[in-house]
Amino acid sequence: MCLKHNFVIQSKYFMIQTSYGRKKPGCSPFVVIAPHGAGDDKKTGVIANRLAKKLNGFLVVNKKYIKSDNSRAHKYPEKIEDFNELCWGHSYNKYLWKRKRPEMKLFYKDVDAYCKEAKKINPFKKAIAIYIHGMNSNEIGIDIGVGAKKFVHTDTIYGAKAYRFFRKNYGKITLKISLIKKIKDDLQKKLAKDRELKVTIGGHYSGWSRQSAIQFHKHGGRNDYAMQFEISHLFRQKYSEINYIVETLGNALQQTFES
Repeated sequence: MCLKHNFVIQSKYFMIQTSYGRKKPGCSPFVVIAPHGAGDDKKTGVIANRLAKKLNGFLVVNKKYIKSDNSRAHKYPEKIEDFNELCWGHSYNKYLWKRKRPEMKLFYKDVDAYCKEAKKINPFKKAIAIYIHGMNSNEIGIDIGVGAKKFVHTDTIYGAKAYRFFRKNYGKITLKISLIKKIKDDLQKKLAKDRELKVTIGGHYSGWSRQSAIQFHKHGGRNDYAMQFEISHLFRQKYSEINYIVETLGNALQQTFES
């Protein structure tokens, strides 16, 4: 189901500095998020910022905390925290924030608050959470994470419950199948023509564990749309390529949700 709605052009909101990085309000259903914007996924903070501007969306970026395998981790151990790896308590059926740094809890508190604001703008009462990540690939331009996988030999999109091997992953598919396919097809058509690159669904990271950030939007009483875009390093080195991928991704999202 697409959104038949003309969004208001975003006014000039000020960037707000936070203990984890920065955030910025918006005036559309889109909430753009960069959990690894401090250097783990290079230039994803820049891409998130530009994409939020194109979509008139909300923005939340981690600019201070890094993963344990980051080259700077030994020098700044107090800054180690993977903002894309939540802690879900199966026994308590909720997220266990006390096991994470307070800044990460605030990060998701702000994401949650912006999603609630975004719902008010969307006539279908859904926030659209967009997570920006980076990967290294010379063949795949974008991998879409929506709590599912699409294998090469079939057109069917599978959730975690379809495989016994993945029985410990209880995440949900975070977007309607029809919308997943439309976004994938629009991106594939563009990237195949311009760069001879593939677009995959769950090929690099499925996001079907409840520890994954996109699953935050389907648990704890939430029911947003959520998706993660793993962007090849080929689009994160030069600003001309950054602008290209922002335009390409932004156009695909607008065509899917605004038409």
